[in-house]
Amino acid sequence: MVTLTFATILGFALIAVALAAVFFSPYRHWLGFMLAGMVFWGLLEGIRYSVQHVFDMSLAYSYLTAISLAMVALTAFLLREDSRAQKALENRRYIEHTPVYEDD
Repeated sequence: MVTLTFATILGFALIAVALAAVFFSPYRHWLGFMLAGMVFWGLLEGIRYSVQHVFDMSLAYSYLTAISLAMVALTAFLLREDSRAQKALENRRYIEHTPVYEDD
């Protein structure tokens, strides 16, 4: 039991050292992607667990359903953002510029 506890502490210490090294490196922006991925996977697991127990599905079908719901939500979000960008582009006012010629 002591070995398992020591191994767990050592593993968490190595993970903490790796995260600190990345935080103080020029690549610290990757930590945001890592945390976003962890949040996304946690939400996906929550959806999978809910779907599995509410509809009494197998593990594979519940993962498939959760991933499908996530892709539908991502598609809806991207379509909404595209619509907003198109409206902003249509409302943009263009300024006409007169070319300036240099006389030699």
